Amino acid sequence: MKTLASSLGNYLPLIVIGGVLLFFGVLILVIILIKKHFSGLQIKKDDIDEKTAVQQELDRILVPIDDEDIKKEMENASKAVEEDKTKSEDAKKD
Repeated sequence: MKTLASSLGNYLPLIVIGGVLLFFGVLILVIILIKKHFSGLQIKKDDIDEKTAVQQELDRILVPIDDEDIKKEMENASKAVEEDKTKSEDAKKD
């Protein structure tokens, strides 16, 4: 005579997978309902211009240079880059 446990033994992996999927499905539904009905948990969308956001990030990350020697080196490096650009543009034209 077959018992309930032996007849369910063949379907045990499917029952476990189904139970896990059911659990996470219910969990997702509960989270969606909570977010929908509680205003404190809703995502706030601020209409910020992309350029403004980039500028704010740069201002937050970049630190102004106070040392005069470093400023001079940076200016010399930027001048050298500009000279290289003009030389490469002149070479392309020829």
